[in-house]
Amino acid sequence: MTPLLLISRYALILVPAVASMYLQKYSAYGTYVFFILLLVWIAELRRITRLKSAWMLLLEIGFGAWLSYQYDGILFMLFYSTLLSYVHYVNKHLCYYFISIQLLLLNLSLHGQPASYYVMANLIFIAQSMLLLHMRQIDQNREEVELLYDQLRRQHYELDEARMQLMDYAKQVENIAQTDERNRISRDIHDDLGHKLIRLKMMMEASLRILPTQQSKGLEMLTSVKDQLTESMELLRTTVRRLKPDEDSLQTYSLERLIADLTKENGIAIEVQITGMPYVLYPSLAFILYRNAQEAITNAIRHGSASKVDIQLTYDPKQITMCVSNNGNLPAASSAKGIGMKGMEERSKLIGGQLFVTLKGYYSVTTVLPTYR
Repeated sequence: MTPLLLISRYALILVPAVASMYLQKYSAYGTYVFFILLLVWIAELRRITRLKSAWMLLLEIGFGAWLSYQYDGILFMLFYSTLLSYVHYVNKHLCYYFISIQLLLLNLSLHGQPASYYVMANLIFIAQSMLLLHMRQIDQNREEVELLYDQLRRQHYELDEARMQLMDYAKQVENIAQTDERNRISRDIHDDLGHKLIRLKMMMEASLRILPTQQSKGLEMLTSVKDQLTESMELLRTTVRRLKPDEDSLQTYSLERLIADLTKENGIAIEVQITGMPYVLYPSLAFILYRNAQEAITNAIRHGSASKVDIQLTYDPKQITMCVSNNGNLPAASSAKGIGMKGMEERSKLIGGQLFVTLKGYYSVTTVLPTYR
């Protein structure tokens, strides 16, 4: 119970008790004061101990009803004090039972009082009950909202952790793939080129030994060495060529290639502005930028009838930002997002990025991706 409710609870006992002493004449004021203090003791006993059972609550309700019936005055306000003590803490169904019992005893305790007392006492009791029940519902809703917020925050942390684990796993897969490729290349060089070079060395040593005495035989062996050296050089070139992918593979998701293709096919002017020091991006980041730029430019041509598109790439130490704006027609602010725009958002959020759309002057789509360098 909050301090304000606690003060209100005991004020609703002591103030009516003192006021009734001036409104009514009692034969034994000492006995009256004793009963009032006994009611305060019962209320305090319920508060500071664990005696919060229904029987203790019924005892306080019944004793307060007896005092109101026995001593008249405005002691019917004792019901309001008891009402404050249990609405927030008793089971909801039991709460309605206790309110009904109090309302019944309130009217019984007012037997012989003027009709105005009945009306005023019942109206105040009903209004207080509805207010307290509404406050209880508000508290329950707040607790549910806090619980949902905690669950959402916990799931957000779990999602961030899963995303970081996914990025670590991608890095490990990339490292393992690179290690496997290096091992394969080293085996190829060792098995093919290495063995040939060793054999050529042995043939050259043999030719040098026999060359002074058997010149024709030595020249023949040197000619064979030269031919095999040519084969070894060709093998080395082939191995090195395999290390470097072809240009088409390198430019599959290149923005330069995208701009060249779209400019050629649609006759639209596309300008690119780069801010910051460019650095190598992970293939997944390059893929997302490529797809988002492709979708933004396609929408500008298809829906906005744009004739010019500006792409601004900003390289920051921890993130890369791509803003694609066009001079086409602006869509309505309330227009629903299409499949393409939802796909752009999903791709960006998958690795912890964000997507923003602005309609100020130009239609702009901004993609912000963390680089995890």
